Amino acid sequence: MRITDSNIQSSILDDRQTNRQVRTTILRLAWPVVMRMLFQGIVGMVDIMMVGRLGPSSIAAVSVANRLVFILIGALQALAVGATALVAQYTGAGRKKQANQVVWQALMGAFLLAVLLSTIGLIFAPSMIRGMLSLMENIDESVVQQATIYLRIILISMIFGLPQILINAIFQGFGDMKTPLYIMTIGNLLNVVGNYVLIFGVGPFPALGVTGAAIATGFARVVGCSIGLFFLIRGTAYTRLDLKQISFCLNVRILRNILGIGIPASLEQFTRQSVMIVYSFLVASLGTLSLAANEILMNVQAISFMPGFGLGVAATTLVGQSLGANNKELAERYGLETMKLGVLVMGSAAVIFLIWPQLLISLYTNDPQVLREATSSMRIVGFLQPLVAVYIILAGALRGAGDTKWVLYVTFIGNWGVRLVLGVIVAFYFSFGLIGFWVVNAIDIAVRALLIFCRYRSGLWKTRVIEDVRVPSKETVVVGPSGLK
Repeated sequence: MRITDSNIQSSILDDRQTNRQVRTTILRLAWPVVMRMLFQGIVGMVDIMMVGRLGPSSIAAVSVANRLVFILIGALQALAVGATALVAQYTGAGRKKQANQVVWQALMGAFLLAVLLSTIGLIFAPSMIRGMLSLMENIDESVVQQATIYLRIILISMIFGLPQILINAIFQGFGDMKTPLYIMTIGNLLNVVGNYVLIFGVGPFPALGVTGAAIATGFARVVGCSIGLFFLIRGTAYTRLDLKQISFCLNVRILRNILGIGIPASLEQFTRQSVMIVYSFLVASLGTLSLAANEILMNVQAISFMPGFGLGVAATTLVGQSLGANNKELAERYGLETMKLGVLVMGSAAVIFLIWPQLLISLYTNDPQVLREATSSMRIVGFLQPLVAVYIILAGALRGAGDTKWVLYVTFIGNWGVRLVLGVIVAFYFSFGLIGFWVVNAIDIAVRALLIFCRYRSGLWKTRVIEDVRVPSKETVVVGPSGLK
C-alpha cells in the first residue's frame, strides 16, 4: 500500500501494515515535526550567534533569562501534554465532539495560566535574575541589566507564546503535523529577520542589542499565535473547532482528565528545568566564560535532539490513537519501530559532533577562551545521541498512552538523583569544572534511557488510556481528510 497525504490517517490504525509500511507511516507523521523543530532550533542557534557577536556577557544574559522562561513553559505542559494525549485517544476512538471539547477547555486554561504566570514573572524579574547569578563571586552587572530587560519583554510575549505551543500540540494530537510546521515557519522567519534588524540596527531601526532580540521573538510569537487560532477556527483537512459547540464555562471533568495526564508531565518539565537552573547557578560560579560556553553547548545539544523530539511527537500521536481504538499490539509496535528509526538517525548525526566540534562552536563565538572551554565537552554531545533517541521517543510513546507519571519518576531519578549529585562531586570536588558537568550529563541520559526502555517493555502503560475514550473492540476508525467517519 502506498501511503499518501490523502490516506495517511486511514492507514494509522491499520494493523495489517508490514514493518516497512509502519515505518513509512511514522516518517510521514514525523518529518514535518522534525523539520519544524530543526527550523526552530536553527533559529535559536542564529539568535545566539547574533547575540554572541555582542560579547560573552550578552550570551550569558540570554542564557540566564531563558532558563527562567523555560520554567514558565513547563507549567503549560500540564495542558499541552494532557490535551495531545486525549485528542489523540478520542480521535482514535472516533469521538470528534469530545476531542473538540478538550481543545476549547485547554485553550481557555492556557490563556488564563499564561496571563497569571507572565504577570508574576514580570513583577519579580530583577530578583529572579539576581537569584540565578547569586553564586557568582562577583555578579556581572552588565549580565543582570541585559537579562532583566530581555526577560520582561519575553514574559509579556508569552501571553501569546504559551497558547501557540498548545495549539501546535492540539494539531499534533489530531495527527496534523503540517499545519504547525507552516505556522512556525512564518514565525521563525519573522524572528530571524527581526533579530538582524533590531540587534544590529538596519535602516531606520536603532541597534538594540539583547533588547532587540527579545522584541523580535515576542513579535514572532504574536503572529504565530494569531495564525494558529485562524487555522483552528477556519479548519484544516484534519479538524475544525466548532464555535457553536463551545462553552466559556470551565468543564471540571474535562480539565480533570487533561490535568490527570498533564500534571505529571508538567512536574517532569519543572524537574528538568529546575535542575537546569541549579546547573546554571553552579556553572555561573565558574565565571562568565564557562557560563557562555555552557549556553553554546546547550544550544547545540538542543539542535541535535530535534530529530528525536520529532519522532517522539509522532510516537505520542500513533500510540494514543492506537490505544483509543483499543489496539494495544499496534500501539507497542509503533513505539518500538519509532525508537529504532530514532537511534539510526541520531546515531548517524553523532559523527558531526565527534569530528568537527570546534567548527560548530566557532559559529557562535570567536572568543578563544570560550572556544577552548566548550570544545572538549562538545564530543560528549555526540556520544549521547543514540541514548537520547531511546529516551525521548519512548517517553513520547508513554505520554500518548497517558503514562506520564512514569516519565516523571525516571526524569526525577536521572536529573536529581544522578545528574545533580554527581555533577557537584565531579565538577567541584574533583575539580573537573565544566567538562565534569557534561560527563555526568552522559551518565544521567544513560540511566534514563535504560529505565524508560524497561518501563516500555513491561507493557504496563497499555492500561493507562482514559476509560471513557475506549472503543469496544479493535475496529479500525477511519480518520480521513474530511474528518472522522
